[in-house]
Amino acid sequence: MKMRWHESARTVGFMGLLTLILISSVSALHLATAERVQRNAELYLRRAVLEAAGLAPPEAPAEVHALFQQTVTAVSTAPDGAPDRFLVRAPDGGGDDVLVFKRSGRGLWGLIDAVVAYRPETGVFGQIRLLAHNETPGLGARIEEPWFQRQTEGKTGPFVLQPEGSHSTAPTEIDAITGATITSAAVRDMLNAVSRDARQSKEPPTHE
Repeated sequence: MKMRWHESARTVGFMGLLTLILISSVSALHLATAERVQRNAELYLRRAVLEAAGLAPPEAPAEVHALFQQTVTAVSTAPDGAPDRFLVRAPDGGGDDVLVFKRSGRGLWGLIDAVVAYRPETGVFGQIRLLAHNETPGLGARIEEPWFQRQTEGKTGPFVLQPEGSHSTAPTEIDAITGATITSAAVRDMLNAVSRDARQSKEPPTHE
């Protein structure tokens, strides 16, 4: 009986030590990579903002950051002060300014994060770029496909969904993803929120 108790104690002690080692290792890895993860997320956001506004970001990360600093002013209307829109100017000084809104909507399996371009001078949308989502591969995750992200270009909204393959040129219609009604509706609602917010703002945000 006493031997069994000692064996149980050793087993519990070994498991506790192993758990402590694993937790420490995971924590150390998280701390070691947190800065790199943050840098990559910032780079991804900046690329998405530039692409949505119609600018082709360069390949080199340093050049992406340089172009972003040259052309983009981050603006915050959120209580926490985090940037939620970006005023993008043409690098050569020509063309209209583009507002790129950062928005989230609730999809089937969680939040969908995206940036959406809107041209205040003409009242038309640019493109949308997805930042993060947890939608189903082969269904809702198809919102990442280029045709879906560029179909808002030149349209005015507010948007209604049409069946996939409609290829509607109407200024208020976009194609949904077949079999992904909730995901498609979430993107539509994000776009319509941008349309509403942009039209309520009579002037573009001032540069900071």
